[in-house]
Amino acid sequence: MRKLSLLLLFIGLAFFINAQEVDYVIKDPEKNKEHIIPNAPDNNKIPNPDYTAYFLNATAYTLDKKKMRLSGTDLFFIKASYGLSDNLMASFNISLFGTFTGSLKCQLNLTEQIKLGAAFSGGRLFYADVDISSVDSSSYFGGGQAMITLGDKQDNITVGTGFYQIKNTFDLFGNGIETLLINNIYIGFQKQIGRKWYIMAEGNYFLNHRAFYIAAGVKVVVGDRISLNLGIMPMGYNDPTNNQTIFEPIPIPLISFRYLLGRNR
Repeated sequence: MRKLSLLLLFIGLAFFINAQEVDYVIKDPEKNKEHIIPNAPDNNKIPNPDYTAYFLNATAYTLDKKKMRLSGTDLFFIKASYGLSDNLMASFNISLFGTFTGSLKCQLNLTEQIKLGAAFSGGRLFYADVDISSVDSSSYFGGGQAMITLGDKQDNITVGTGFYQIKNTFDLFGNGIETLLINNIYIGFQKQIGRKWYIMAEGNYFLNHRAFYIAAGVKVVVGDRISLNLGIMPMGYNDPTNNQTIFEPIPIPLISFRYLLGRNR
């Protein structure tokens, strides 16, 4: 009788313990779910309609297929871009200075957060009536750049380099030089700090001319298709006569817009 009672007691304890464990396994996940905050994107933040460039330099991103965009810089340059595919876009640029250029840019996806890009461009850089003895007083250029971008379309950082050759049909610099080679390296950064606001900065150094500029400012999104970029651009150069760095006293203002045709979805 005592053995039977002990057996019933052990069975009862085992059932009670098992019931508590089952209750814990069932209820605890539900309880934890109430405290889990999913890593979903903030619906109050507007997606970046201008993810292919900073103020002047490019990211590795291209426009999506069949997306079109109009952009302008300081009211002088107007550019139209079109996504030929999700990884290839074409652009056409004109300006009040007679600029007439075209470019192709491609994107290579290494991971979701790492993109490689390459761009090739050329055309007439500007036209100027400064030499009456020359029928065609123009500057033409051609070249390309490569870059790597870390991050997504909202927050990212880019490092890139470019090489361009400028050919003048007149003595632009007064020293008989008609061909100018430009080799630069740059770094750009942008981060979303509010629903419609971004901060941006970039630096560009011209290796073979020892000159540089630094640009910094903000981007504000209007609606969901237009972005306005506002910033300043101090410039400087290294004086070879005394090997000192000289800054320009007045930073150049930067004002540009990007208009993504169609909804940013």
